Amino acid sequence: MTVAESVRWFERAERALGSRYRLERMVAASEERVLFVAYDTTIQRHVGVRMNFFSDAGLRAWFVKEAQALGQLDHPAIRHVYDIVVTDEVAYRVGNWVEGESLQEAVARGPRLIPSVHTLARDLLGAVEHAHTHGIIVRRLAPSALVLSPAGRAVVTDLRFCSWTLPSIPADHPPTAIAFMAPETRVGAIGDPASDVFAVGAVLYLAVTGQEPPLDPSQARRPSELRPTCPRAIDRIIRRALQPHPEDRYLTAAEMLEDFATDAGTFETAAPHVGLAPASEDTKRSEQRLRRALGDDYELLGLLGSGGFGRVYRVRDLHLEREVALKVLHPLLTKDPQVVERFHREAQLAARLSHPNIVNIYDIAGRSGLIWYTMELIDGPSLAQLVEREGPLPLDRVLRLLREALSALAHAHGSGLVHRDIKPENMLLEQDGSLRITDFGLALALRGLGKFGGATSQSGTPQFASPEQLLGERVDQRSDLYSLAAVACFALLGRVPFPGLTPEQILARQTTNQLPILSEERPDVSEELARVFQRALSAEVELRFPSAAEFLQALNRATGARLRRSGEWARAAVRWLKLE
Repeated sequence: MTVAESVRWFERAERALGSRYRLERMVAASEERVLFVAYDTTIQRHVGVRMNFFSDAGLRAWFVKEAQALGQLDHPAIRHVYDIVVTDEVAYRVGNWVEGESLQEAVARGPRLIPSVHTLARDLLGAVEHAHTHGIIVRRLAPSALVLSPAGRAVVTDLRFCSWTLPSIPADHPPTAIAFMAPETRVGAIGDPASDVFAVGAVLYLAVTGQEPPLDPSQARRPSELRPTCPRAIDRIIRRALQPHPEDRYLTAAEMLEDFATDAGTFETAAPHVGLAPASEDTKRSEQRLRRALGDDYELLGLLGSGGFGRVYRVRDLHLEREVALKVLHPLLTKDPQVVERFHREAQLAARLSHPNIVNIYDIAGRSGLIWYTMELIDGPSLAQLVEREGPLPLDRVLRLLREALSALAHAHGSGLVHRDIKPENMLLEQDGSLRITDFGLALALRGLGKFGGATSQSGTPQFASPEQLLGERVDQRSDLYSLAAVACFALLGRVPFPGLTPEQILARQTTNQLPILSEERPDVSEELARVFQRALSAEVELRFPSAAEFLQALNRATGARLRRSGEWARAAVRWLKLE
């Protein structure tokens, strides 16, 4: 780069940025981007400004796509992007400025100290795991784009060749530093979490030995051969990460970090992101990861279903020789250690519930970056699946399910536990037609991780949540009763009682009491029974039934004649008495 070019780019950058940013110096330049350090005069701190001066449409699209990828992520080991601006003449993005040197510069002085390797491993594995939970495969970790702060913390500054940008990369711009890409991604494959495990292993190989790994990973010498003082644990972990075939590596960064922390020695670290396979991981790979984590405790038999909180599998408990359901929680719900702790606490409370209409929880465990709990296996469909298959259900069947659900809720509420996510997917049916409610306490344990009080449905819309829950207000047992009444209407109508494409649309219908007129669509629903549902679905909490017992009493009064005709009155009375 000539002095004249540097001056010209500096002047163009100043014109594009205006008065807010005061350019201080140009740090680096390549064919498609120039990096400046600048001072933000508004918030009074240094920032990094990457400029794309080139009019080539392909380079511009690539630059913007990388900025969008960085904008999806929020992790201390990944450079943040605060803003991106695109004009006819220039595109630029503003991010945090990381003072320090690149790993490439640091290794030029010699291999990194082993404690520094620990820190590097922690930062990189945490960063790529975070990217995976957001559906992004990093694909390449160039040492020149890994900045080490004066405290030794690593920051990934370059996602040019990540999965998010892959469709926008010009054909005439193949990746550089391919020794730090997995063999499968070098030839253009999108890659998966195991590909990023390879990339991290290659960086650690460089940090430990001072040498780049060979392009053919099978020719890589053991790190301990090149550096005899390398601990055997680190040697083993790096070699496993650098296996040529993805299935022979760690399946995820979380699994590698757990093994590293356990075997290579303890060091301060944030808990790894735990949970299900990331969004980019297919079912086959996620099941392979789960089988490895389950070890000799459970045999994985098949997938039962998936939802907002995770996936449910049929497994065989190899110690007790019985089949159970195993629910693996999603990483976005359990990446916070406090959330994991709260989940354990709430699951313990839920495990104390003993009721014929509540699914029993057996055990809570986790390994290799996964957390799960096992519960009683129910072979029948969920209420959602039943209505989808059969349409609106007979009134007698809905009343039976409603009474059994009220009995279960009365028991749980009496134990101080509010479900908070009553919906058709959480209501399972036995072969004999009896109801079993699952996921008690899970919504409370994972509260604060999303909008609308944690209530979800498979469509992502909380169609059965109460208005106060959607508004983020205090929730008690009356919210569960509201959701149960909404579920009963769903079973009677074959559709949700408050339709809407967004939670805001649903909330607007709820708060104005736009209830479906049951007696018009279902002539077998009496006016008295319709009034019971209207009260249970009142937008005003104080106007609803205060308890499951009172809801059941009103239901029994409204359907007494039907109960006597069907011969169910005695059984309902027994259930009612159990509530007192």
